[in-house]
Amino acid sequence: MAVVDEIDRTLLAALIDDARLSYQQLASEVNLSSNSTADRVRRLRATGVIAGYHAALNLETLGRTLHSLTDVKLKESVDRRDFERDLGAVVQVLSALHTTGEFDYQLRIVSASTDELQSVLDILRQIGARDVQSRIVLGEITFNPARLL
Repeated sequence: MAVVDEIDRTLLAALIDDARLSYQQLASEVNLSSNSTADRVRRLRATGVIAGYHAALNLETLGRTLHSLTDVKLKESVDRRDFERDLGAVVQVLSALHTTGEFDYQLRIVSASTDELQSVLDILRQIGARDVQSRIVLGEITFNPARLL
């Protein structure tokens, strides 16, 4: 387990908010030199604390305004690895959690309309879903993962 101190926590929180901050901007957040700050960020990457950087897309500007959570129970005869492979081709599925309980998976699906969502649900049945239960997302509250540090 990586050791993270208060300065690292501050750096991580700043990078979570804006991963494009320069070392100079980060250094001003923690009152260190740019070089010391760069060394800390490199160490956080090398130890795996920082797993990567990415661009956050605004899916609504791309016409994907309908978000749903869909629970999936597989047919008895379906191998989960085959289902997961086939699921990868369904572009509307943003994430899939393999879960315990009544359902096997919880999917996060984005679509442009209820008709498109229905098409995705039909595809899920074709690739092995026995039962599907969807809920439309009305809103989302996200919390900064730096709270865990």
